Amino acid sequence: MRNDPTLRMPAPHRSPTDGWLGTLEFPGYRAGSVIARLDDLPEVDPHHLYFDLLLLDEHGHTQDNHSGPCHALARRQPLDERSRFVRVVAELVRHAPSSARGLTAIHQALTFVRERGVERDRLIVAAQLLDDVCTESAVVASLNDVLTLSLGEEEARRTMSDVVVDLARTSGFAPLDGIDNDLVLQVSFVVRTVGKTRARHYLRDVTDFEMVPRADMFGV
Repeated sequence: MRNDPTLRMPAPHRSPTDGWLGTLEFPGYRAGSVIARLDDLPEVDPHHLYFDLLLLDEHGHTQDNHSGPCHALARRQPLDERSRFVRVVAELVRHAPSSARGLTAIHQALTFVRERGVERDRLIVAAQLLDDVCTESAVVASLNDVLTLSLGEEEARRTMSDVVVDLARTSGFAPLDGIDNDLVLQVSFVVRTVGKTRARHYLRDVTDFEMVPRADMFGV
């Protein structure tokens, strides 16, 4: 029942620059400092669309990019599948790029979704690839977003309060005072206690949520 999309709460606050780009046929979506978009380059691949992920600097200029044929999207697929793809990929990597290394560390995850798509099982694999190479703060931000999108902030805090209590008891690590009122601190405690590469799997087990962005979270 907790995974029922009718129980979703309003999405958390997003950057004012977030939003759709491109066209219905070749859509793009900006999430924070990244833009995921599709294009038509038949001379590169006559059977599939072409994918670009751009990392923007603070002035909105392209700092880095990852591009290539999108084997996950054949040209014959419906237009709404294209919008679904770019929105989910943009949200998946919203917090992942490094200001120092750009997209270098996450090329493997980007190649994976470009080749394999964003169905649930594949998205879980892609998220794990990101968690392996991203900073702890990026993992915390990603998990915080999914919890808020899935439950709403108040319910997410209540759910995580129980998780923190149980984890503190079994791990022997005491959380900080006042953690019950701060979702970021709650998620940070989990990430630091079980490790950033295990945190997404751990929270999936204890909350019954997949802990990855899904198209239905965004009305796509």
